[in-house]
Amino acid sequence: MKSLIHPGKEWKLSACPSDSLIHEIQEAIPCKRPFAVLLAQRGAHKWEALMNPCSRDFHCSSLMLGVEKAVPRLIQAIGKKEKIFIHGDFDVDGLSGAAVLYKGLLPLFPPKTIKVEVGTREQGHGLSVGFVRRVIGELFSLVLTVDCGISNGKEISELRDAGIDTIITDHHLPSRQLPPAVAILDPHQAGETYPNCDLAGVGVAYKLICGLYKQLGREVPYSFLDLVGLGTIADLVPLARGSEVENRAIVREALSLLASGTGSSLGLRVLMDRMSVNVTRVTARDIAYMVVPKLNAANRAGDPKVAFLLLCTGKQERARYLTEILLDYNRDREIAQADLLAQAEEKIAAEGTDPAKDGIVVLTGKYWNEGILGLAASRLVDRYHVPAVVISRGDRMSRASCRTIEGFDIAECLEAHSDLLIRYGGHKMAAGFSVSNDLLPILRKRLLLYATEKNLAPLSTANSIDVELVPDGIDIQLYTNLRSLAPYGQGNPLPIFLLRGCLFDGLSLVGARKQHLKGRVVCDGSRVPFIAFRMARHINTFENTCNVAVVFRAGFDSWHKQVQLEVIDLVEN
Repeated sequence: MKSLIHPGKEWKLSACPSDSLIHEIQEAIPCKRPFAVLLAQRGAHKWEALMNPCSRDFHCSSLMLGVEKAVPRLIQAIGKKEKIFIHGDFDVDGLSGAAVLYKGLLPLFPPKTIKVEVGTREQGHGLSVGFVRRVIGELFSLVLTVDCGISNGKEISELRDAGIDTIITDHHLPSRQLPPAVAILDPHQAGETYPNCDLAGVGVAYKLICGLYKQLGREVPYSFLDLVGLGTIADLVPLARGSEVENRAIVREALSLLASGTGSSLGLRVLMDRMSVNVTRVTARDIAYMVVPKLNAANRAGDPKVAFLLLCTGKQERARYLTEILLDYNRDREIAQADLLAQAEEKIAAEGTDPAKDGIVVLTGKYWNEGILGLAASRLVDRYHVPAVVISRGDRMSRASCRTIEGFDIAECLEAHSDLLIRYGGHKMAAGFSVSNDLLPILRKRLLLYATEKNLAPLSTANSIDVELVPDGIDIQLYTNLRSLAPYGQGNPLPIFLLRGCLFDGLSLVGARKQHLKGRVVCDGSRVPFIAFRMARHINTFENTCNVAVVFRAGFDSWHKQVQLEVIDLVEN
């Protein structure tokens, strides 16, 4: 089915599972056929594992490689009242993980013996030379990393040579030779048996605190899960992989803590209140699209330490003050993002490139704001449905952020071109690198060739629709059933539905900048409310088409207390 909104984009309806399995599910739980089809598609005969994940799905921290070395080293540090330096990465995963370690260790050490530093984009990801010098100069004896460190062999070797131990908590892919740390916690290292290889950096840090508290006979700090869930959502790690649902359970417990106001972070609650987020109905998607960008604005357009301090503060007035700074940063970020995207589109037009034909977007701009590169790459992926590499050219060296689509492993792509890169790292879906300017033309040619060899054009249009519905099936029972599969995210995406034979009425533009389209879908005599986010420019298409199929997610209009369609595309009927 071809899109009427996005040229070149196509959709296909997923295969329907066996009737016997669907009937089995409907016999077990009160649901209509479409929801049973969805459960059968995602869980097959293990469909029950998908519903209502909770703390029973948490794995014991002692199963993680490195915990058995890290915990005794921390207990030794507690006994000797050593000075500890925590270094977290500057994104929300690293910031929340640093907050978890800081909050967890603070009651165990004397005042002023724990220091925290979060990196900056100027320093780059991981440990910097300047950080190593500060640790040595300020006479710290133990360093803990969060969401970084696994690729810092040189820096950790220098710390070791100075008599300083390092405990790494990370979740990025290890390099061929592991750093000489006293303990490494990373679910991707060789020999790892921990059941959940998809923990975010904050999840790994939390497992270390859990292991330490258990060894000390203290109650594991359940309230920290608000921060663990925040970082897990922010880093876009898979929430589920088959029947492995620990990340989903973490996020679900986090949302429960936020709803009840019993999480560890006062600052997070103040930020959400300032943004009028309804915590009683908050979803992972709300966190991802409303809260995370505000926290990340600190590393894109300001000082990331502001976000860290907000997550850690226990003072109401300070939380309000830091929140306003973050919101100012975010306004600056929005302006910079719009400007960079406009420049990117101008370059694509000026160069006469065809992203759909090339299978990848590779763009370079002089002194482009490095804090916005990843956001711009994400928007380009959404727009062209191919991987995007956005590069900021400096005087001698350039830095880049990369985002991708399902089926194209961007970390694997960078590994294949590592001979050209100064530094690189990331995940399957998001990565970054630095490169000398004189190698940029060669790198661009090789990336384009790599994409051609991967034959990405067919992959880029393979968008799946889960289930076809009829108007009578779009009701509160369906919405309630769908909430039992939450939280949604990577590995457990929001279900996508199809409704055929539609036309539209009551159209209006809504939102602060009139960028959203609202109205009713008319189908088989029924009128169902809908909203189409960021589709105001397509109002003529909605007005002038009839008998089309609507691709949508099931949403809820809390103002009118009714289920509504969240339209994401129109396709040929």
